[in-house]
Amino acid sequence: MSWTEYQQLIANRDQRSTPRLKYANGYLTLKMPTFEHGQLDAIVADLIVAILNQQLRDYVRTTPVTLQIPEQAGIEPDHCFWLNNWAAVSGNSRIDLATDPPPDIAVEVDVTNFTNIADYELFQVPEIWLIRGNVLAIFAFTSEGYAQTESSQFFPDIAIPNRYQQVMAAVAAGASPPRAIRSIL
Repeated sequence: MSWTEYQQLIANRDQRSTPRLKYANGYLTLKMPTFEHGQLDAIVADLIVAILNQQLRDYVRTTPVTLQIPEQAGIEPDHCFWLNNWAAVSGNSRIDLATDPPPDIAVEVDVTNFTNIADYELFQVPEIWLIRGNVLAIFAFTSEGYAQTESSQFFPDIAIPNRYQQVMAAVAAGASPPRAIRSIL
């Protein structure tokens, strides 16, 4: 598929957020989020928001958002968070990576093995949080690409993958996601 055809597809989709689209190297991939996907996405986003609110930090969060590098790639993370650069995008109606900073954290929920972390390298998002079931993996952008790391540079004192597993265990034991998040914080 050409870049022009990809842009036409996005325009024809109008304001709908599904299907989620990924364009790279002339190929288009579609993702149709499921109920499970939506639940996992909400849990991790709510966990991030709860921690940020507890720390009294400013942020901008969005879902969905289309990040594009013209003529090269387009990607639609499940959630994006601007933490260090929140003021630069606050109030924007669109994100233009030619002038706006990329999100600090992009969240991808991968129920069907859709995500390839390398797809984010052009975008230079500092962290990709990849959720596969009860496991949250953090990938940090380096000069050599993405490398999995045990902690987040944005929450250095919190074992985020461990907290996520605690939330998921509490949900599996019958707690609602908000109660589970409150209980581990």
